[in-house]
Amino acid sequence: MKQLRFLAFVIVVLNVAVISWLLLREPAETGGGAAALGEALVSDKAMEEARYDLSDRADQLNVILISLDALRYDRTGLAGTSLTPNLDQLAEDSVVFHDAVSAAPWTLPSHMAVWTGRWPSIHGVTNKLKPLAGSGWADATLSPGIATWPDALVQAGWTAAGFTGGAGVSGRFGFNRGFSEYLDDRKFAGLDYSMPAALDWLEAHRSERFFLFLHGYDTHGQYPLPESTLKTIPYDGPLDGSVEEQARLREQGLETITEPGQSPDLTGVLSPEDAAYLKQIYDLKIRDADQRVGSFISRLKSMGLYEDTLIVVMSDHGDEFMEHGGLDHGISLYQEQIHVVMMMHFPGYSRRQDIQQTVRTIDIFPTIFDAMGLQGPPGTDGTSLLPLLRSGGYDAGIFSETDYRLFVNHRMIRQGPYKLILDLQDGRRELYNLEDDPLEQSDISSSETRRTYEMEQALRTWMNATRVNPQDYLGVKQDTIEIF
Repeated sequence: MKQLRFLAFVIVVLNVAVISWLLLREPAETGGGAAALGEALVSDKAMEEARYDLSDRADQLNVILISLDALRYDRTGLAGTSLTPNLDQLAEDSVVFHDAVSAAPWTLPSHMAVWTGRWPSIHGVTNKLKPLAGSGWADATLSPGIATWPDALVQAGWTAAGFTGGAGVSGRFGFNRGFSEYLDDRKFAGLDYSMPAALDWLEAHRSERFFLFLHGYDTHGQYPLPESTLKTIPYDGPLDGSVEEQARLREQGLETITEPGQSPDLTGVLSPEDAAYLKQIYDLKIRDADQRVGSFISRLKSMGLYEDTLIVVMSDHGDEFMEHGGLDHGISLYQEQIHVVMMMHFPGYSRRQDIQQTVRTIDIFPTIFDAMGLQGPPGTDGTSLLPLLRSGGYDAGIFSETDYRLFVNHRMIRQGPYKLILDLQDGRRELYNLEDDPLEQSDISSSETRRTYEMEQALRTWMNATRVNPQDYLGVKQDTIEIF
């Protein structure tokens, strides 16, 4: 009898130990397969509310933001291609946002929207130059009165360093505020230039709390592929795939805009075969960029920094290859230009979580600060995504805008699968159902008149909040900005 009682006691003790171990395990991620016993035990409300809470060790964590300029979401492994195995591997330890929308379709205003958590019309850096009253131009730079999230990290005790490809993220626009080091001395440089400098800096500062911004133009039209690589592409057309040619074609498309409300049109200039060739060049650049990201993550791990670093990978915009008659980016708000890559690796969480709901890139820093229990700049337009990650709670307006070099003035609103684009210069409306028409080839605004009207009113309400009066743009023919 004593032996039975002892055996029963041992079984009880073992059960208590096992249950305690399960309760202390990392919270279960959503979006995966069937829940195991441990996942069921930790899925109560208290544990769900604690998911991605890093505040208890925020003073021991680093933050790295990797920006892959001009990378389309639909050309990555996150969307099903085989081009980005290293990004795919990182995704297995990350939260992946499959429907992230950029605030603008080109580098400068979209990155500044992330930096400030504010819409481009609010932060004001919508082009590299701004017109002066009367005549002439002045360099654009962020107003001292608008706070940036990286500077808030610096004020909280983090050391900030940036290693970039220059051009649209040059420090002179206001990106380097608070940074101890900011590399931007080359125009349209790739990670092959910025990454070695970043790794050297990390080796020298690995014992500090840091925020690192790593950026490259590896997939951009102005980043060259080696001639030897270009020759591997099967193509016998007139194009040579050079960056000089890419710039000429982009400007040629813009020159077709002669009246308010027009869009770039290279129809008849580029054939479907030419567009396919340029897209193959783009894909090869994506492959190379992915390898560089993989090398960077490997070095982080070898330095022992990976598990103590919150890592965000994003793209600022995509690129068009004649899907809507144009080339490059900045000139429209179609999906190929504003549907971007966005994923977050939270240290201590090693399971993937896939988010299908539409989110915004302006939400990146509010989410980082919320996870780390830090106070960010007040009154910003971005919001933390942690409620979405924990319980599905998220209700934010989805907008995007472009005044690219003053050639175009477009605004966009998303409501569920529906997307409305408004051309401010002629009032033209385009409505698409992305669920039925993901390539935006069928404008349904004439058949969905009520929805078009209601979404336009919501868009105009938002524009009013961003101090934009649509009437100011109607029929306006303005001087355009030549530099890009």
